[in-house]
Amino acid sequence: MDYAELEKIGLNKNEAKVYIELARLGQATAGELIKKTEFHRNIVYDNLEKLIDKGLVSFITEGRRKIFQINPPDMLTDFLDKEQEVLDDKKKIAEKIKKEVKKQFDIIKEKQESIIMRGVKGVKLVMKEIIDKNYEYISFGAPEESNEVMGKHFWIGVARKMKEQNQSVKLLFNESLRYWGETLHDELDYGSKEIKYLDFPTEPITQTLVYGSKVAVVVWTEKPIVTLIDNQAVADSYREFFKVLWSQAKD
Repeated sequence: MDYAELEKIGLNKNEAKVYIELARLGQATAGELIKKTEFHRNIVYDNLEKLIDKGLVSFITEGRRKIFQINPPDMLTDFLDKEQEVLDDKKKIAEKIKKEVKKQFDIIKEKQESIIMRGVKGVKLVMKEIIDKNYEYISFGAPEESNEVMGKHFWIGVARKMKEQNQSVKLLFNESLRYWGETLHDELDYGSKEIKYLDFPTEPITQTLVYGSKVAVVVWTEKPIVTLIDNQAVADSYREFFKVLWSQAKD
């Protein structure tokens, strides 16, 4: 039993230390625990109260002294069961709030055709939607920075999921990323139906993804900026533009 294990089940560092020292002593006064833990008396008393509230510690009174002791080990799982009940209640409340927020979000979404997201979470959100809904997926302009920011394992994972569900994929890379296309070919058997190359006059730092009625333009800075446009006409126009690029690209 160590501090890290107790922290994983919901105790804070101070609670974990007090609990372990009390378990080692069997029974102890607050004063003895203060010496063992080297905590200030207020910290020991405060964390003993928290452990009592969690059902993990109890005390008996001898004269004017309180003697603390750990409760039977079954209380550890009972404590987690109670935590789960609280978590379940919170989840029910969150589901209720989620429905209310979704109604409001849908109203806002109808009024707004584009949103901007910052950070890798925005990229992950876009890729998750593409995979979950099995959209036809086209992409062009990916720079080396996309690998540096997200990590190659992330993109391999994305490509593998798309391959497993026979997703329609077309990727147009700059020549500088030919090595990456070859990696996808070697690991996942992606070929010329899925990947082609263009000599862009300058190395792009943006990547354009088209799926469903949406266009996502990712600026690959250290914290990516994702501009997501939800408009069928815009998405269709990008598809037509992509067809032109694809026809000029090399295997």
